[in-house]
Amino acid sequence: MLRELRDDDLTGFDRLEQLLTASFMDNVLGLVRLSQGDNDAATRLFTDGLAVARRAQDWSPLLVLLYDLALARRAQGDLAGAAGHLQEGLALAAQAGDETSAAYYLEVLAAVAGQQDNPQRAVRLFAAARSILDARGSGWLHAYVPRVPPDEAVPAGWRSLLGDAAFEEAQAWGQSAGSKRAVEYALQQP
Repeated sequence: MLRELRDDDLTGFDRLEQLLTASFMDNVLGLVRLSQGDNDAATRLFTDGLAVARRAQDWSPLLVLLYDLALARRAQGDLAGAAGHLQEGLALAAQAGDETSAAYYLEVLAAVAGQQDNPQRAVRLFAAARSILDARGSGWLHAYVPRVPPDEAVPAGWRSLLGDAAFEEAQAWGQSAGSKRAVEYALQQP
């Protein structure tokens, strides 16, 4: 019913509310499909929701949908597409001053870096994300998105792959980077 409304049927706050409802509805339906392993349907729903959220020009549904669309792209094996959505969302979170949401984006970027055989980047990003969340708390984004399990973002085998010294250096860098520096690093191409 929401989609049947024309752009000029509602104005002001009513229009914004309609757009936000439609975008979050697509997100919830996409999460159901993602949890069922129907990654293509999830991607379509998240993409539709993202288009509506862009029309609303509200950063909260954009952050949710970019994150979830990245998860769906990652599940499809499209690591470059996932990274692109994650970097866009990370930049938006940083611009909004939302450090906790940025940390959740860093976690998923860590998992993507690991899948791209870049364990040093993955350890740095994951350690930075944990450091930010430890300092700032959990924020709001986790209520709308599924988080990447820690063992998926930084598998135990990375220490042996990198060696103890390189692993410890990467982890120390992430823990001391701070939000701004971690975001700048994450927005660089891997």
